[in-house]
Amino acid sequence: MDLMCAPDEDIMRRVRKNLAALDGFSPEYLSVSVTHTHTSLHPCPLLFADEALKILGEERVWLPEKPDDLLEGAELKDFLAERMTQVATEAWNSRKPGGLSAASDYAAVSFNRRPVFRKGGDTETVMYGVCARDDFLRFEAGSDHSADMLYTWDESGALTGVAVCIPCPSQVFELHSLLSADYWHYTRKALREAFGNIHILPLCGAAGDQTPIDLTRFSKTNRRELEIWGAQAGEVYCNYDMADICRDIADRITDAVRRGFRKAKDRVETQPAFLHEACSLRLPIRKVSEADYREAMACIEAAKSRFSAENPIRGDDLVAIFEPMGVIWRYIQQNRSETVDASLHYMRIGDSAWMTCPFELFIEYSLRIKARAASLHTVVVQMTDQYLDYLPTTLAIQGGSYSSAPASTTCGPESGDMLVADAIEKINALWRVT
Repeated sequence: MDLMCAPDEDIMRRVRKNLAALDGFSPEYLSVSVTHTHTSLHPCPLLFADEALKILGEERVWLPEKPDDLLEGAELKDFLAERMTQVATEAWNSRKPGGLSAASDYAAVSFNRRPVFRKGGDTETVMYGVCARDDFLRFEAGSDHSADMLYTWDESGALTGVAVCIPCPSQVFELHSLLSADYWHYTRKALREAFGNIHILPLCGAAGDQTPIDLTRFSKTNRRELEIWGAQAGEVYCNYDMADICRDIADRITDAVRRGFRKAKDRVETQPAFLHEACSLRLPIRKVSEADYREAMACIEAAKSRFSAENPIRGDDLVAIFEPMGVIWRYIQQNRSETVDASLHYMRIGDSAWMTCPFELFIEYSLRIKARAASLHTVVVQMTDQYLDYLPTTLAIQGGSYSSAPASTTCGPESGDMLVADAIEKINALWRVT
């Protein structure tokens, strides 16, 4: 789905309940993934927004006016639950005999978005940092340019659809106030021009530290713009044509799908191995210390003394207290429960392994899974069924910045290691079944 994050657990429960009466369908196997466009609906809690309003006091927080026709809250949940139920029902009732085949190729779409800089005798990471700075050293990690496809065919051998997994969020238009599927809109158009009016399922692979923007190139002409972008404080207009970038991405993905098509068309299976396990994994949440909590509370108390109903907090000031608010919310969370249950799916489809997870997953974890699992073709899809924030690496936490701090991470590297171990165990078990 072209959404910012996966529908929350309440929506998923409602949809599964609606589908329970569907003949032959097991609702627990329903899986909903999103492309993570930042220019779409947000059907899950916005980090700790409600808690932030309670701690700061609603009267101190400026909230932008919203158009009357913008869906949110209960109305948005009703809309999504109804449409998701309708789509799933129509898909199930429209099943026909056919075949499928998988292929993998490459499309250079993602780039690491966590550059590392000198800081005295040490280093620091700055998400969306300006690489043209004199103190730029390197990127924290690499990128994954894999393009994974699953093609579907009818009984006559005609192509009916393709699932395409690209490990990169659809965020070329990231900080703009408009509705857009981002580069997937252009990709759908290009794919249909190449293959006809087929069904297209876009999937976002593990990409917690990835962006479709090449910071080494764009830093040269967007120094000030990237500083605003990195602060995430408001809309920013960069010195490049976003539509052109999307069209270029669409061309690269379409080329990869074409190459995959040439391989996949000669190995269509009508009775492939098909195994599916829907499960949850209990993971430890990332904790903060009592000292961290007290320090964060001091920051919030200082902010509360500066702002009022007549002078509400907004923009840069609100972004400035994002991290201490995250520490406070995490302290509240960890006193309620020290664990979280992550919804996971593991599938064997022919000779391909597919797994889903609810995190914005740093690519280190997916590369470990792909390299060590028994399957020769392994696809890791992120942001599915629920939203559990970023899952950063040890290196990312050492480097700092957004996407590695408590405010934007529910779990830490310990949970990442547990997820990798679970994935390898579950995938290998699928390959032991005859």
